[in-house]
Amino acid sequence: MVHLCAVSKKPDFPDRNDYPFGVPIIRALEELTFRAPVTFLVGENGSGKSTLLEAIAVAADLPAIGQEDLRRDPTLAPARELAGALRL
Repeated sequence: MVHLCAVSKKPDFPDRNDYPFGVPIIRALEELTFRAPVTFLVGENGSGKSTLLEAIAVAADLPAIGQEDLRRDPTLAPARELAGALRL
């Protein structure tokens, strides 16, 4: 079974403090390695779990559930911007 091995910032990752780039876990990200096909993301509310997961979904072009797809959903605009700055 194929699974995502790692996610990291691209070399030209924006040095910005606005959302989503200013979220502390996103700013601190160097490389997140996945060693198993299942990973649990845990942390306080607002720590960036969903932000990172949404960006990974967009970057991987995963199918969306709901009325809008990932490329058109207006609520995912920040995730699309972050996805463009990540390397999977």
